[in-house]
Amino acid sequence: MYYIHVEFSDTDGAPRRNGLRDFGFDDDFMRDYLTVAAPDEVPARVVEVQRGLYGLVLNGDHGVASVDATVSGRLLHEAASGSPLPAVGDWVVVRRDEGPGGAASIRAVLPRRSAFVRRDPGDKEERIEAQVLAANVDTAFIVAAADQRWSARRIERYVTLACEAGVEPVVVITKADMAADGEALLREAASLIPEGAARAGDCAAPARRPAVLVCAPEGRGLEGLEAWLQPGKTVVLLGSSGAGKSTLLNALAGTELAATQAVRSDDDRGRHTTTHRQLYRLPSGALVIDSPGLREIQVLAGEEALATAFSDVEEIALRCRFRDCRHEREPGCAVREALETGELDEGRYAGWKKLRREVAFLAAREDPNEARAQENRWKVINKSMRGYSKERRSIQGRAR
Repeated sequence: MYYIHVEFSDTDGAPRRNGLRDFGFDDDFMRDYLTVAAPDEVPARVVEVQRGLYGLVLNGDHGVASVDATVSGRLLHEAASGSPLPAVGDWVVVRRDEGPGGAASIRAVLPRRSAFVRRDPGDKEERIEAQVLAANVDTAFIVAAADQRWSARRIERYVTLACEAGVEPVVVITKADMAADGEALLREAASLIPEGAARAGDCAAPARRPAVLVCAPEGRGLEGLEAWLQPGKTVVLLGSSGAGKSTLLNALAGTELAATQAVRSDDDRGRHTTTHRQLYRLPSGALVIDSPGLREIQVLAGEEALATAFSDVEEIALRCRFRDCRHEREPGCAVREALETGELDEGRYAGWKKLRREVAFLAAREDPNEARAQENRWKVINKSMRGYSKERRSIQGRAR
């Protein structure tokens, strides 16, 4: 069997990658590809999506080439049953028509190594849809400006999404020239990424701190990002409009890849400069996905991701007397005690509690049994509370 896109060794006959390895096509993706590909099909990576048209990179006659493609009718049909449609960063199987300029059609999406997913902001309560922001990502740069729009709660939501995806989160604080106290922002940002949210050992390495302060137009602080910007590794830029994602991308590339705009002077709100997601290859060989600013971050995550993103809060909650403590008026509540002593920040607790409600809502919607289980758990808690109160009144009566 001969694949036109793969080079074979004359010595051992093993398949060799050529230009696509620069875009992250490693041995695992090769194995997945060879499992499903036909002889007249080729692998490609999705680098751009616009209104049903997909920009791809694939191996051409003279190195890596760019082509536009559509999704095959079969894949569209399978998507109606839950199969994924391509997203920026995906590796796909492509069939091309004969002849120069032949049309390209995406026949299959290879298994994703990671997927950065949020709940579609257009969802209603009766319908929950997932929106894939980027696929096969290694690191998420959570871009936040050092100005009046700084929001620790917003960063926490991004961190939770990254933990759900199994993607390493790094907070990139832009517009360092506007920071009244840059070191304070760095400390706060780092505190929003507990050790469990980063890959093992990364936080301990000076070159891989969980938060970096930069002034992109001046190039200040960019060296702090080099540890993640490695050849063949993919980084996604996430943040609100006006946070400086496109300016950061241009500074990393050393040229203008993405258009930029100033924020509005009347309310300091950002304009949507980037209108679609796109993958770029930097001179360093790193791959960066730029994305439009997100005004609304609907979390689509599970309890495990939440526990990882808020491992500091979860560890305190484990000290509560009741396993299912609601952290309100229950006796022996370690969370309330930590709030009173200052061990736990009120804002971080509020962010955790809000996300817990959202995660519980999603779990209940997906599984009606989970909704009933939650109701039964609260009944047990209330019953135990009544028993505790009765015992306490009895003890107090005997003491008198």
